[in-house]
Amino acid sequence: MSITVLSNENPLGASSSASSVDIVAVHGLDEAKLDTWTDPRTNILWLRDLFPYKQLNVRVLAYGYEAENLSSSRDNTADRTLPYATTLIAALCAERELSNASERPIIFICHGFGGILVKRALAFSSRSRSKHVEHRRSIYVSTYGIIFMGTPHNGMSKEAIQAQGPWKNKITGLNQFQLGLRKQSEVLRDIADQFAPLMKNFSIYYFWEQTETSTAMGKIYIVDEHSAAPAQDNVDRSGIMATHSGMVKFSSSADTGYRVILATIRRFIKAGPEAIRLRWRNDEKLLAKERRAEAEALTVTQFLRRSSTIEAESSKLNEFYTAPRCSTNYFTGRRAYAKVLKERFANPFASLNRSGSDLFDGSRRSNQKIFVVHGLGGSGKTEFCLKYVEENRPAYWGVFWIDASSEENAESGFASLGLQAGKGPTFAAGMHWLSTCSKSWLLVIDNADDPYMEVTKYIPRSGNGHVLITTRNPGVIDYATVGNFQFRGMDPEEAIALLLRYAHLPKAADGLNIQSRKLAEDIASELGYLALALRHAGATIRRNIYTLDKYLHYYLGWRRTMIGSPQIKNADEGNIITTWEIPFRKIVARASESLGYKDAVDILHIFAFMHFESIPESIFQTFWNSINGTETDLADYPDILQNQSMLNEEAHARVRGAFRVLGDYSIIDHDVDRSVCSLHPVVHAWTRSRLDPVEYKRWLGCTTAILAHCISPHLEASGRKFRRELLPHIDSCLRALDVLFPSFPETTKQATEMDKFASVYAENGLWMQARALQLKVINLRMKKLGWRHEDTFQAKRNLGHIYWNLFQVEPCIEIQANIMRSRLFKRPSLADWMSWPLWKPDHIEYCTALSDITQSLWLAGKNNLSKRAGEHAVKGLLKHRGPDDPATLTAMFNLGRTLHHLRDYERSHRYLVHVLQKRKRFFGPDHPDTLMARNELGTSFRALGRMDIAERLIANVLEARKRTLGEEHAYTLWSVNEYSKILCDRGRSATAVSILEEIIPTVIRTLGEDHVGMSMTRGNLARAYSLNKRWDDAEGTLRRLTSTADPAHPHWIGLMCGYIHVRTKIGRIKETEDDCNKVLDVILKQKIILLDDPRSLGTAETLLEIYREQGRNDDILKLKSRVPGLMMDRGTRSSQFSLLYGADDDGRAPSQPRDVF
Repeated sequence: MSITVLSNENPLGASSSASSVDIVAVHGLDEAKLDTWTDPRTNILWLRDLFPYKQLNVRVLAYGYEAENLSSSRDNTADRTLPYATTLIAALCAERELSNASERPIIFICHGFGGILVKRALAFSSRSRSKHVEHRRSIYVSTYGIIFMGTPHNGMSKEAIQAQGPWKNKITGLNQFQLGLRKQSEVLRDIADQFAPLMKNFSIYYFWEQTETSTAMGKIYIVDEHSAAPAQDNVDRSGIMATHSGMVKFSSSADTGYRVILATIRRFIKAGPEAIRLRWRNDEKLLAKERRAEAEALTVTQFLRRSSTIEAESSKLNEFYTAPRCSTNYFTGRRAYAKVLKERFANPFASLNRSGSDLFDGSRRSNQKIFVVHGLGGSGKTEFCLKYVEENRPAYWGVFWIDASSEENAESGFASLGLQAGKGPTFAAGMHWLSTCSKSWLLVIDNADDPYMEVTKYIPRSGNGHVLITTRNPGVIDYATVGNFQFRGMDPEEAIALLLRYAHLPKAADGLNIQSRKLAEDIASELGYLALALRHAGATIRRNIYTLDKYLHYYLGWRRTMIGSPQIKNADEGNIITTWEIPFRKIVARASESLGYKDAVDILHIFAFMHFESIPESIFQTFWNSINGTETDLADYPDILQNQSMLNEEAHARVRGAFRVLGDYSIIDHDVDRSVCSLHPVVHAWTRSRLDPVEYKRWLGCTTAILAHCISPHLEASGRKFRRELLPHIDSCLRALDVLFPSFPETTKQATEMDKFASVYAENGLWMQARALQLKVINLRMKKLGWRHEDTFQAKRNLGHIYWNLFQVEPCIEIQANIMRSRLFKRPSLADWMSWPLWKPDHIEYCTALSDITQSLWLAGKNNLSKRAGEHAVKGLLKHRGPDDPATLTAMFNLGRTLHHLRDYERSHRYLVHVLQKRKRFFGPDHPDTLMARNELGTSFRALGRMDIAERLIANVLEARKRTLGEEHAYTLWSVNEYSKILCDRGRSATAVSILEEIIPTVIRTLGEDHVGMSMTRGNLARAYSLNKRWDDAEGTLRRLTSTADPAHPHWIGLMCGYIHVRTKIGRIKETEDDCNKVLDVILKQKIILLDDPRSLGTAETLLEIYREQGRNDDILKLKSRVPGLMMDRGTRSSQFSLLYGADDDGRAPSQPRDVF
């Protein structure tokens, strides 16, 4: 590797201050240093013989390197560019220092691969910020312009690569370096990502070839326009009418290509010197500022280390640990990385591993400690993190693992954290808990590869924790605040040791067998030192599929076959997939003679459509249990699932045997202790994509059906945890189904499966996903089965339940009314048509529909309609099902709740007592339905004035819901509201204010500002404010609530009554009079509540008091006629509002409390 000066003299002599430039020409792979730029016909080297370097006062340098060495079998990593790039920087630095020209502007002219080399070199130079190596940075700072001529920025075709250079190998195909030049190569993408932040500092011109090159395979473009000249802003582009080799050879100054290049260079020479002088001044200031900051940081380093030691010693032992599996026993190496990572988390002021731009920005919080591990798929990122968290587990109170391979999985992971913390199974609950946790935690966000994912969404905004992110997307390093690692291949020695450990060759690993170690060295080099590829290769050798000395020969042959597959995106995936395909084909070959191997193939095909992490082993046992005793057609299922006659022990042993086969070949990881399996994401994707269309459809359908069978139609509470574990696997199947079937679902079988999946989403509070699926189910069943089919009715009923929980009242009532009308005309038997009156049937299906709509009408505030529907439902279900049937109990509960809101407290109480007794016996004390009945019974006792029992019941429900549903579940928040009412009634309004203000942020975060739960919470808070005589707070809260509430709902009247009462207390008489008349007009016109209702009478009494004080006798007479039940002689201290709101002048609670908001 050397530099040749092509200009005959140095126009600068010993001076570096003159306005001059260094032009540096870097050749590609095809030809040597000077041949690249020389026309073979005329022997003109245009940089020396045509270019006017004397006139332009510049120096021309040609850099050369040995392209043949890039394909050597030794040290054959995917990115062989780095050592060549560092050598280029070293040679240029030396040449320029010896010429006293370190700050002279540079213009690079690059042909083919030479442009890739220069990009890598500039990225390396830009990161040389330390005082000891700042001379290397001079190349980056001095570079003004770059002319790329046929540079394959986006890679080359296989044919183009084989047509280049002297190293085409017809036996083994492309070597590792050549694979790194293919389109979509991770190596090229990585170099592009490193160069991208620097581009804004350079003037760039892209040239591409416009004439095809003749090769043995025909005429082709060596580097096409898309790759040679990517469409980018502020970059010039032009074609040259020549071949790839000819585009950099000119025989005359009249050549069109030469004239365009000459004009470009002249522009660069004119603008470059002043721009580079300014850049040098700015860079010196930047480096000086960084060094001052590093010096200041040293003064606090010792203190931080002492503090972290004290904290570690005083912290509790690890309480939470959610890593998906254990690290492999064969893990080796990366010790230096682990040490650096630990130091970075302990000392965030350590100097960072920077890329082209700073990792910090002004909006970043200094207390966030985020470290990013990025690199190639299969380079060992996840395995490194697993080992790190295992070794450092005692230092953290909690270690949490989030799979970020998709947004659904990431949000589900945080929901699991919320459930584990007792806050509730929602993304917001988990994120809030971690953000506010004061104890030390470590959060691993794994596989955040999607470039469109908003990674910051999954990083807690605060909290006493560390965040470790793994990704294949280099853009994620922008979020790192304490540093990042880039994983490519392993260290060669560590890679060889890993391969030999997996191959079970301990003597070679210890260096005792030199020949074996040499063979392992060649294999590791060819595999690019990728951890996953080494693991698969070691397993193949261990299982004697190929011996150590034969492995490389067969591997290269397989890779030549595999690399042409359109599913393989880049060279690194090609290495991993080839090492995986070899043992898998061996398993397939033995499947015909071994049941265990056949089962292994079938199970892997099932795993292909599940999520790659945490696949429960219990899926198979649950499947067998679900089909036992049924007539399920098992013809399309694999053999291992068809034999229902096997005993549980035998079936379990057979599944474990298949797992053992796959584990022995390192295709899956089987965590025996946790009874889960997992696959590497790259292997998982290939397992699916290698299937032909027919097999793909078959195995996707089989996997979907297995998951659906695992979901009990009764959703027993005992299986809730298992069903939650199925969510990521359901998501994975649904994404594949959406791609495969344009109008999914397309069959009634698929609709049945989707119906079950929707029920799991609903059970876990994922109501939006459940609604989307349920609508598809209904549309399919309406089309295939018709509206009268029972399955269609059931799907509609399920959708109504989803709407109710989304508080989408109108569509809920609409669909339930549709079911009710349909049931009216579709009766099970002729006898059901004989009931009288004909329009009031009492068959079970109709009464169940009435029961459903009873609770929806109650939620809509249509209590009288709700009562009529509920009474009919209870009567019919008592007749046909009896008082103990779950459907009858549900109808009784719905009616009892409606009666309570109609103030028929005694009758409501009788229903609720009966329901609670039965549900407690049938379902247990902590079942959600039992807790709902107990909560309502508590409100009933409160309405009847039996405060001790009411408080005991509601407090009990609150604690049970915290324990079973989480602190942030909507029903738990509901219980907090009910408990606050009891506190207010019992004279502890200050405590009520405290607990309600505490949950306001939670309600906003989980339900939203516009949710009915928020209105309920703020309404109860307003009452608590008034009891504390915080009139301004009460008035402000009620003003906002009354302005947004629906006047057609009883809730609005309750809010307005509270508003009237509060404004009376603060003396706003005119506004109070207007509000009273408005409320009375709504009551009289819409008849939402009766005139003898305490809220009606309380409003009228307030208006009466205003008229009396103002001597308006005529208005008093008119009011009496409007409200006949108004008592003219009631004193203000015993008014209806005093009883309702407990806001007497002395602030005492009323003697007869009633429901308010």
